Amino acid sequence: MFLALFGGMNVAAFSQSSAPEIPFDFQSPLQMPPDLYLGEVAGIALNSKHHVFVFTRTGSDHGTSLLDGRAARLFEFGPDGKFVKEIGKNLYSMAWAHAVRVDKDDNIWLVDQGSDEVVELSPDYKVKLILGRRDEAREERGRPQARRAPDTRPGWFYQPTDVAFDAQGNIFVSDGYGNSEVHKFDKDGHILKATGTADKGSGPGQFNLPHSIAVDARGLVYVADRGNHRIEVLDNDLNYVREIRFDLPIPAGYVSNVPDFGRDETTGTYSTLWPNTLCISPGRTQYIYVNSMVPGKVYKFTLEGKLVGQFGASGHRPGQFGWIHGLACVSENEIWTGELLTWRAQKITLHPAKTTDERTER
Repeated sequence: MFLALFGGMNVAAFSQSSAPEIPFDFQSPLQMPPDLYLGEVAGIALNSKHHVFVFTRTGSDHGTSLLDGRAARLFEFGPDGKFVKEIGKNLYSMAWAHAVRVDKDDNIWLVDQGSDEVVELSPDYKVKLILGRRDEAREERGRPQARRAPDTRPGWFYQPTDVAFDAQGNIFVSDGYGNSEVHKFDKDGHILKATGTADKGSGPGQFNLPHSIAVDARGLVYVADRGNHRIEVLDNDLNYVREIRFDLPIPAGYVSNVPDFGRDETTGTYSTLWPNTLCISPGRTQYIYVNSMVPGKVYKFTLEGKLVGQFGASGHRPGQFGWIHGLACVSENEIWTGELLTWRAQKITLHPAKTTDERTER
């Protein structure tokens, strides 16, 4: 285990002052068996027993091409990081991994961008609920991203990105790359409402690539509206409440992990792809953790949108972040990351300084 403390960067959210860097320990504890490898870690989640579920773009082991839309695999690890098993090896929805979440009852939810499906698995890996429908096979389909016409039918997805739940068991899906919508289903999978439009928009209740979603203890819904560079907050019935915007500067001399990724050829400036992925910590006081793809940091906000801390830096080495795509908030100070470029998951243990109020309470 190592201690990482990275240099500060001036960050402002509207008129907010810069937030402190949060020191942290990092580990890469997951242990793969011989001749089995992680690919791009698109999603990561933990259950109540601290088992870790990793949804990867690993590719199948039976020789099919990545181009045929069969590149997702789900692996389970124990609390000690030891490999437990592969789950859903022949599951019809497994095409192009995007997110995995675990609900309060330890059900495992898979969000698959390639198959347009969200699937609930029971703690013993049985299929419990299927949302959406996979396109029927046809030769010209090619990559999942190659489909042309959005699907605007209620309860159907077009490259969904994430799933979240409220205390009553209602299901919220961000949908995503094709449809710029958020869907609400009841616990039995019946569509209740959708908001947004098939086409991208920037007004209240509209989205431009809703890339991640989370629900707080009060039932408010937080959508990482990546294309509009904001977190949009909705009430439980998907009505617009407010938004969190963040003026995120790019450090002078910044170089992307992959040269020119996110860089505008005309202006030479980078797009942050903030907010990319988010999660909300449990506990009496909840916080939003959300990452930028550029410059590759994780930011800690209150639910009201105040920036209170930040940590990490872009890079390939352990303790750095290579395009975080999955975030799991186990507690306020235990965060797990799933990364695309580095093909790894990291356990992050934060060590924020105690505030005066916290010291007084103790």
